[in-house]
Amino acid sequence: MVFFLSLSGVLHAQIDENLHAGFRGGLGMSTLSGFENNGLNLGFTGGVCAQYNIMKNQDILTEIYYSTGGQLSQQWTDNSSEQLKIYSKYNLHYINIPFIYQYYFTDILGVEAGTNFSFCFSGSMKTKIGNNGWQKTDFGKSDYNSFDFGLIIGVFTSNLLQYEDVFVSLRAYFGFLDVVKNVGSNKNVSIQVSVGYMLF
Repeated sequence: MVFFLSLSGVLHAQIDENLHAGFRGGLGMSTLSGFENNGLNLGFTGGVCAQYNIMKNQDILTEIYYSTGGQLSQQWTDNSSEQLKIYSKYNLHYINIPFIYQYYFTDILGVEAGTNFSFCFSGSMKTKIGNNGWQKTDFGKSDYNSFDFGLIIGVFTSNLLQYEDVFVSLRAYFGFLDVVKNVGSNKNVSIQVSVGYMLF
């Protein structure tokens, strides 16, 4: 580990003092706008990032990271003489490449905005009626759009608790394209909270 950090420092010095790279990971909550009875689906996010300082208090950030999307919905239905709750859960798995502009208000707090390009590599729908077990159906390639892009806005910190290389971000994403085909309007909406560390 010490060798890796030392090597990272040497490479950083040789490439550009304005360039920084590291990783981040955290939790996300997603839904699909336009669906009836739509609710939040909890998932994970994580990947690597590169940040370039273009001028004082301003950076350009790009990342490659994994995230989950989809939603969990619930509704009641009558079955003979009793009511049963039906759960429907969409699970989508994405590789994301965002390009983000960051502006620092202070040494530790800033805002960010940019665009995100997402590539969905798998998806599934799970249903559950009452106390029965979950039934899973994997999506075929013709069931969902494998590409999405949209808007990212958020806030972030750096130099958190006097740790210069640690940062925390709160980020919202609004997709522009429908996700699941042939079911009406359903666009990705998500919020992510993550913690990261700049290696150099």
